[in-house]
Amino acid sequence: MLTTVNPIDAVAFGRLMEFLSPDPPWNRSLWSIGLVLGMQELCEASIMLQTGTLSEASVKRICSSLQLKMGKDPALSVAEKLHLRQQIGHPPKVGGPAHHTVAQMANALNTDYLRRWAGIAGKGEHTVEMFARSVASHVLDAGFSAQHVRQLLKAKASGPDPITLAEICEELHGMQTSNPIRPFEVLLAFHRPPKLTHGLPSNWLEAEEVTQWLVEHRFDTANVRAPAAIVLSVNARDSGAAAQVAREMSDRFAARARIATGKPLDLYPDLWVAGESAPTSLLGESRGVRVKELDREGRVFTTQRSDDSVEAALELLAHLDESSPPAAIAGGWGAIEGLLADPGDRATAADNLASLVACSFPRQELTSLSYKAQKEHPHIAAMLGGLETNRKRSEKLAELINEGSLPDLKATADRAAVQRVRKMLAEPSTELKTVRDTIAEAFHRLYRQRNLVLHGGRLDSVTLKASLRTVSKLAGAGMDRITHGHYVQSVRPLELVARANLSIALINKERALDCVDLLE
Repeated sequence: MLTTVNPIDAVAFGRLMEFLSPDPPWNRSLWSIGLVLGMQELCEASIMLQTGTLSEASVKRICSSLQLKMGKDPALSVAEKLHLRQQIGHPPKVGGPAHHTVAQMANALNTDYLRRWAGIAGKGEHTVEMFARSVASHVLDAGFSAQHVRQLLKAKASGPDPITLAEICEELHGMQTSNPIRPFEVLLAFHRPPKLTHGLPSNWLEAEEVTQWLVEHRFDTANVRAPAAIVLSVNARDSGAAAQVAREMSDRFAARARIATGKPLDLYPDLWVAGESAPTSLLGESRGVRVKELDREGRVFTTQRSDDSVEAALELLAHLDESSPPAAIAGGWGAIEGLLADPGDRATAADNLASLVACSFPRQELTSLSYKAQKEHPHIAAMLGGLETNRKRSEKLAELINEGSLPDLKATADRAAVQRVRKMLAEPSTELKTVRDTIAEAFHRLYRQRNLVLHGGRLDSVTLKASLRTVSKLAGAGMDRITHGHYVQSVRPLELVARANLSIALINKERALDCVDLLE
């Protein structure tokens, strides 16, 4: 049972659980990586600068971003912030003192970051968003699956014994300490084995051996009649993360088999992770790329091509949702760059798309909250029921929040969203720019990953998976706005960007309610 030391603890915990939920909407998802991974990213980028894979401007951007991140993070002491700032004023030279310092500080911070947050939470020196984003990003960056962490926290918070937010952080610290990256066995089974010139590898299991492996690991063998299987040895923090590594290996096998034999692999739809009681799906969770405007405007099965650049971008973007990490990175950035890059500077596409997504954020938050409020409060339902558009619903709800007349919503995650909207209405210019800059950094990271994959041949970058986790839903949201502008408003992507930038530049407290109309 969660025991609150101060009024925001329950909301902070609810926000943390929302970040770890299976499929939060893009406006409520985790957009950034944690501090430790940010430091590791800089160390890697410095090496890639030396090889010519990344530009100096790109690495300088990482330095600037890391300085902002550490400046806001209360887990670092004043002395640590000062020393780190001195080391990363310029890109650290590989092998030099600054490069070693960043690496050493990252290693040291990784060992007790969550314990530091326990101390912060115990003193009540945290905000909802900073706590939830910092803790969630750290555990996910460390390699834990969201499902594993969520199950642990749910069990602790709903158990009979009282537990505080500080103790939640201690539990997570214990989880990280007691669950190092370790080997897991995962069975990948075939309906029909592939036909290979040299036959199946000697370490594959045949039919009886497959059944024997399943029995030895206490799995139900009903309806499993696999003539062949591979037992993969993968390294992970937990079984959910192990399953994801196995899925990525399966994707690589499928790609190689396709170009080697011309035929797809005929795999069972499940994976069996040793130590678990039931199989898990071979098909992993979607990364959440959604362009709902295609469905709203009846364009899913259209045969008419109105603009080849938009059509091509949509096809490339699909890779970001379902393809292997390298293909997802390449396809996702290709979609963005093709529509939004300024001539001669590809990186500007990241900032341009960030402006579009930032301008979509207020209405998305308000629309979602309007339906929650309508469901929970009859008098709010009476106010909103006759409003025909989401724009009008959003405007009305913004008025209620601004006036302080919106009753509390039941879910703590919804109350956190109300706090975010209230803060935005109070300082719309500052908050919108913060949202835009945070989202832009996610898109710039995607661009760097694209360069590492395509120009450096790096398929194991320290932020490859984290980049996909943080950017995919944002890219879908941005492309949704581009698609709406194209089909409904007949506005070109860069025209829409200009409109977004102008809206962000002109919004102020006196016109705070205009935040529902930033792209209209």
